[in-house]
Amino acid sequence: MDLTELPAALDKSLEALDAANAVRPTIITAKEQWVKRWLPSLMSKTPETATLGEEELRSEKGKALELLDALTRSGALVLEEAALHVVLAATHAFDKGLVDTVVQDNLNPILQVERSSLIMASSATGMPAASLIRPEHEERVRAMTPALFLHAGGGGGEEEEEEPRTLSGLHA
Repeated sequence: MDLTELPAALDKSLEALDAANAVRPTIITAKEQWVKRWLPSLMSKTPETATLGEEELRSEKGKALELLDALTRSGALVLEEAALHVVLAATHAFDKGLVDTVVQDNLNPILQVERSSLIMASSATGMPAASLIRPEHEERVRAMTPALFLHAGGGGGEEEEEEPRTLSGLHA
């Protein structure tokens, strides 16, 4: 899976399936100064702390990458138990406030956020929407957003039970 394709796939899915166009990209900005906590030796009981500026942060990043390079022998050894965490943020925005959305527009904001969350989860995992929800909720979600369950090539709203459509081109 190419993680660099994830934002574009998410945008494509939201454009196709979110009629309210309520999900907006969110930029996450890390603090300029980071705090490093470490044990000076294996026998130490209390950790030491230091605030890292831009140059120190660059140096620590270089040390971490050098350690990873040494541990894997420059990529010759495979890290079988490694995990990569990716954060992709989006904000669900309403045109009106919560009370106005409920009272004036007669819309349930929870259902709108649920639909957006399902679209994003399907895009991020590459799994069909039907496999991401409990069977007892499928009928309700189908009624709310039938486009989530339409066949990828199916014109005319035909539904396919055996192989539901995935919302993105990403596959694990």
